[in-house]
Amino acid sequence: MKRTKYIFLLLLPVFITVSCKKSSFVDVNIDPSTLTTLDPGNQFLSAATHASNDFEYYYDVYRAIMPWMQYITGSGGNAPSFTNVSGNFNYRYGNFYNNVGVPLVDIPHLIATMSAANAATRVYESNIATIYKAYYAFYVSDINGSIPYTQAFQARYGGTLTPVYDEQAALFDTLDSQIKTAVTSLESSQSVTQTLYGAFDPFYGDADPLNSGTPSAAAETLSWIKAGNALRLKIAMRLLERNASLVQTIVTEVLADPNQMASFNDSWVYFAGPAFATSTSNYNPTGFLASETMVNYMLSTSDPRLPIYFRPNSSGNFVGCPTNPDTTSPASYQGHFSGNDSGFSAVQHRLFTPDFDEGDGNGPGSGVAFFPYITYAEYCFIRAELGQRGVTADVASTWYAAGVTASIQFYDAMGTGTGIAGYKSVTANQISNYLAAPAVAYNPANGLQQIACQAYLDFYRQPQEAWSWWKRTGFPNTSSVVPWSILTTGGTTLVLPRRAALTVLPASDPNYVNQQAAFTQMETDPGFGTPDNAGGRVWWDMP
Repeated sequence: MKRTKYIFLLLLPVFITVSCKKSSFVDVNIDPSTLTTLDPGNQFLSAATHASNDFEYYYDVYRAIMPWMQYITGSGGNAPSFTNVSGNFNYRYGNFYNNVGVPLVDIPHLIATMSAANAATRVYESNIATIYKAYYAFYVSDINGSIPYTQAFQARYGGTLTPVYDEQAALFDTLDSQIKTAVTSLESSQSVTQTLYGAFDPFYGDADPLNSGTPSAAAETLSWIKAGNALRLKIAMRLLERNASLVQTIVTEVLADPNQMASFNDSWVYFAGPAFATSTSNYNPTGFLASETMVNYMLSTSDPRLPIYFRPNSSGNFVGCPTNPDTTSPASYQGHFSGNDSGFSAVQHRLFTPDFDEGDGNGPGSGVAFFPYITYAEYCFIRAELGQRGVTADVASTWYAAGVTASIQFYDAMGTGTGIAGYKSVTANQISNYLAAPAVAYNPANGLQQIACQAYLDFYRQPQEAWSWWKRTGFPNTSSVVPWSILTTGGTTLVLPRRAALTVLPASDPNYVNQQAAFTQMETDPGFGTPDNAGGRVWWDMP
């Protein structure tokens, strides 16, 4: 379902549009007294439910990043211009300033209006909101570079309507400091029992497919501590080529904390019912095919995740569609593009839209929708890479195997949880056999690319992170363990985008001057290029 994209004044810390003139709407965004009746839990839940945006899936994920990363293709293969960045790309930016950041910023202000006794019970809630806001700010900056943050969202609390942009290097420092402070606070005993979000926390406070029963307040708190530590490591990895000594400092500090992710049950994932990501919404991946890159590799290694990621074709086989536009054009391939599913394997619909009707006579599915933020598998691959690079004493092979295992276990749980028809759980033998496959078994001489390629396979439901790892490590590529196809159009090699193309505000916009100052600063990096050049690089993405 394609819907018109509405353009907002994304740089303002409030989300007032020209067409919205109702005084009540203006009041709720300018006058903090109108928010005092809200509970922080409602604001946290609002931020959580808006963080997964179906426009982002429609434009950014399915039609851009997943094809770029050779996970999927369109129904007729990739078009000659598929690496071009559409004007609708980069929904994460507007989503942060319009939907996610505002309610998270409200939380500490709401707590401040409470009685001293009540506010004292909400310390942990405020810290959890800080960790979540830091994650999303990092996610936005990751492909945009400098963004408004320190001064953003504060207009209703006496701040400015024209926030300056935080340079990415400084922003990453700020985020790390905020997460560190929040984790320290969560690990500190308070004088009174703390109120947690509970059912208003769809990440760690409510029952989910990874954990049985409803977590206790102590369990919810511990999970956020682990997530905060994992997030600090995730951000630090972006700095490896920019500030290795700072990475060493952060990593050493984080790993000194005993509260670390320890199993796939610790993964930071947003879970929702089948009515959230429906087959009638923009989350619907119908029409997208499995890539030849993925299918051929997964078949050659007997990867247990293959039937979780993709559906067999009408003959019961897994057949991937070529990703190279010049390869899908010959007439010999066109016969595959017939029928609803074609001769190629389609994506596994219920992994994205759990209510999908698979046509087996059982009607729509009733499974769970899920959106990973930081999984235990990713945490393991980070630890493996840190060990492989000599940043830590971690045994790379051990963490590599743990990452592969955790990834398979996680997707196995999602195969059941999303209700894939006829799904058969993965056995321990399948995992051990996969780890022993020649292309999978860890080889120290080839360690970095093996780690990066296994992380790539794991990021199937996190293609945005796969894109970042590819930029950071250079893997996969056309000669790596997971071999990508060469991408050409008319014989000309295609170049993949590396960041969002940034739109210049009109000179009449109140924040035009601040944006221009940010662009001028970012352009001092030789790789950045012009703002509208998606082939340029943000600060962390070193040549």
